[in-house]
Amino acid sequence: MKHTLVIGSGISGLTAALLQAQRGHHVVLVEKQPFIGGFLNRFTRNGLRFDTGLHFTGGFGHVLSKMLEQLNMADAVRPAPIASDVLLADSGLRLNLPNAGLETARETLSRLFPAQADAIAAYYAAEQTVVAHTPIFNLDAFEPGDVFSMLTDYDALTVDELLDSLNIHTPELRTILPIFSLCHGSPPDTTPFPYHCRCAYNMEANLTAVSHGGDAFIGAFKRELARHGVQIRTNATLESLRFDEAAGICNCATLSNGEDFEVESIHFAVHPAAFMPLFPERILPPRLRRRVQKLRPTCSFFTIYGYLDDGAATESRLTFYMRRTELNGPLHPGQQNYSTGIVTSVDNGNTHPTVTAFRTMFTEDFEKFCGVPYESYRQAGAYLQAKQELAASLEADVLAAYPAYRGKFHLVDAGSPYTCRRFSPPIGSAYGTQQPLAVSRVVGRLPVQNCYALGHHAQFPGILGCMLGAFAQALPNNS
Repeated sequence: MKHTLVIGSGISGLTAALLQAQRGHHVVLVEKQPFIGGFLNRFTRNGLRFDTGLHFTGGFGHVLSKMLEQLNMADAVRPAPIASDVLLADSGLRLNLPNAGLETARETLSRLFPAQADAIAAYYAAEQTVVAHTPIFNLDAFEPGDVFSMLTDYDALTVDELLDSLNIHTPELRTILPIFSLCHGSPPDTTPFPYHCRCAYNMEANLTAVSHGGDAFIGAFKRELARHGVQIRTNATLESLRFDEAAGICNCATLSNGEDFEVESIHFAVHPAAFMPLFPERILPPRLRRRVQKLRPTCSFFTIYGYLDDGAATESRLTFYMRRTELNGPLHPGQQNYSTGIVTSVDNGNTHPTVTAFRTMFTEDFEKFCGVPYESYRQAGAYLQAKQELAASLEADVLAAYPAYRGKFHLVDAGSPYTCRRFSPPIGSAYGTQQPLAVSRVVGRLPVQNCYALGHHAQFPGILGCMLGAFAQALPNNS
C-alpha cells in the first residue's frame, strides 16, 4: 500500500496531514519530538497551563474560521477576546490598537497624527489593494493558478520604502503602522510590503486569543486525525529516501525506527535544511540549493512565564513594549534594540491570570550572551546564569508596562532561544525564515514530482500562513 508522508507536526504539518487524509490518502505523520504539535504545545507550572507559541491570532470570522470548518474543528477551536496596545518606552506614548478593521485603524491614527492623515489613508489603501489581490483569503473561490494573481505594484517595495514614498518619517508612526511586523519576524527594511500586509490584515481586522490556547488546536487535530485513520510516528525522523529517477519520483522512505513505506507523496513541513540532505545532488539542481543557502532565520525569543494574584487583571491584553521607537533593530541580529510582547491572559482555563513576556532575540546573539554553545548548554552553569539575568530584565519590562502588577506578579519559568531550537530545529526561529525582497523561498513541488515543501511561511506568515500554505498545496492539481 502506498502512503502519503507528512514530515513535521507543527500546525502546518497537522493541517496538511488532515487535509490529505480527508481526501482519502493513507497518511503517516512523522514527528521528531515525543509529542505532536510543535509550538502549539502548552506546559504546566504551579498547576497553570502556559502556551509556548500560540498566544493570539487573526482570522476568526474570516479565513481562519473557514479553514476550521473545512477541518471539522470549529466546534473545538473558539476565539477569546484580547485587547492590544503599543507602548513606546522612550517617549511614553501608549496607544490602544482598535483591531476592528483598516478603516477604524485609519481613523484612530489620523486623530493621533492629524498632519499625516492623508499619508495614513494612502498606507491603508495600499494594504487593502494587497488584500484584494490575495485570493486564497476566499477559500471557496480559490483556484491553484490564482496564486500568481497575488502580484501587485507593491511587490517591488519594502515596508520602509512604501513609508518613504508616502513621506511618513515620524518615528512613532513608522513604528505603529507596521507594528505587526513583530508577528512575522521579517524587518520592515527588507520585507516586501504585501508579505507584511497578509499577516497584519487579519490581526488588524480581528485580533483574538484562542480559548484554552494550543490545547484546543491539538485536541481537535488528534480527534480528526484519529477519525481519518492517520498513523502518527513520534520520536522518529525520515532517515532515507529511494528514487525512481527515470520516472522522477520518490518510491520508498525509511524512518529512523526502521519502518519502510512505499510512497505516494511526501510533504515536508520542516525547514528546508532538514530535508535537503536526503536528496542526491544530481536530483536537486544547484539553483535550488543556492536558494536554501540564502534563507535567513527570523528572530527567536527569550520568554518568561508567570501568574498574577487574583484581581490583578480583568481582561486579556497584548502589549507591544518597544524599548526604542523603531522596528528594524529588534528583527535584525547583532542589534542592541529589542521589543517585548507581553500577553496577559484571563480566559485560559486557569485559576489565576497568567502573564507571558517574550523578547526578540536571535539564537546567535543568545549564544554570544551566555557564552555556551547549543550542543552543551544543559550542563552549563553560565547558561543558567544568563537565563536568570535575562528573566530579571524581562520582568522589569513587564512591571514598567504594568506598574499595577508590582508585588502581584510571580515568575515561574523561563525559556531561551535554545529551548525554541529544540522544538524547531535546526535554527530555533520563531517564524521560520525571513522573506526579504527578491529572495524566493522553497515552496511547492520539488524537482521530484511527488515531493512537496510547505514553504516555512512562504506566501503567508504566522499561524494563518502555515495553515493556508497547507490548504493551497492540498487543492486539486496544485503544484
